[in-house]
Amino acid sequence: MLPNQILNRIIGLQEDERREYYRHFNMERRIMREESDPFTLSNSLFKDLFRLNKEMVHFLLLNLSPHMQNRALAIEPRHKIFAALYFFATGSYQRTIGQSWNLSLSQQSVSRCIKEVSNLIVNHLAPDWILFPNTPNEINKVKAQFMRKTRFPGVLGAIDCTHISIIAPVVEEHNYLNRKGYHSKNVQIICDADLLILNINSDTNSWLLGDSGYPQQPWLMTPIVNAAPGTPEFIYTERHVLSRNVIERLNGVFKGRFRCISQERKLRYDPVTVGKIITSCAVLHNLCIKGGLQMDINIPAELPEHVEVQHMDDFNNGFDARRQLIARYFA
Repeated sequence: MLPNQILNRIIGLQEDERREYYRHFNMERRIMREESDPFTLSNSLFKDLFRLNKEMVHFLLLNLSPHMQNRALAIEPRHKIFAALYFFATGSYQRTIGQSWNLSLSQQSVSRCIKEVSNLIVNHLAPDWILFPNTPNEINKVKAQFMRKTRFPGVLGAIDCTHISIIAPVVEEHNYLNRKGYHSKNVQIICDADLLILNINSDTNSWLLGDSGYPQQPWLMTPIVNAAPGTPEFIYTERHVLSRNVIERLNGVFKGRFRCISQERKLRYDPVTVGKIITSCAVLHNLCIKGGLQMDINIPAELPEHVEVQHMDDFNNGFDARRQLIARYFA
């Protein structure tokens, strides 16, 4: 048996060799990242990988880079953004991302990139890119979109909820277990007729469109179940379903564009971080919509879940508003 002094010396040499190995390994990774430039990819491949075009990514770089951590040997801002975008687009496990396209990032580094970029998008872009119409011109523009496409008057948006699958949270796990038996974050979305994601608000002589799972309100119109064919109520419900279909299309396009929030994926982060990732994807979705960037694949609308109709005695004003709307526009 070797003396302790010799053993300690051998262990020390092995530790020095291990540190030297990782130092060279990290240097090689950094060199590979610096030599990698996704902007040299073809436009079609670039969009397929990151879901945005090159001009949109330059926009993100311009607006997010000044707020990023700037330490010695830190990952460059563009690599952080590309790592996060690829995760948003595919929802693939981080190890796969880190080994792709010479980004050369460890799983832990990619995770930090996702969190940092999501925080920056939520804090610096979301206030300008997810907006509910508030001015008269904005309100009238949204109403005109729905009227032109579906002939349903006064619509400020279509509203629905969609489940984003997550791992079981450590805190308040029971609050995230849905009726289908898996853990999810229930996300309520409002969109306009062009699938632009909006914030919630209300206005007189304007309304949102919800399914029968929502209570009828003066500002929230719901369909009439089992309306007799040929009646004004039936015509109203047909137009309602046609108008509200945009939110189901939106959910399909949204999850199809950013696969990290699709049903087949599961976000492996705490609920707060998941919320920021979802909001970040919503900002990027609106960036694509306003920039006219279309998806190259056909994505079916998300099927609505069956819900029981809620009848509440204290929403008589909502039913009165619906009757007046039907009498004015659909009778």
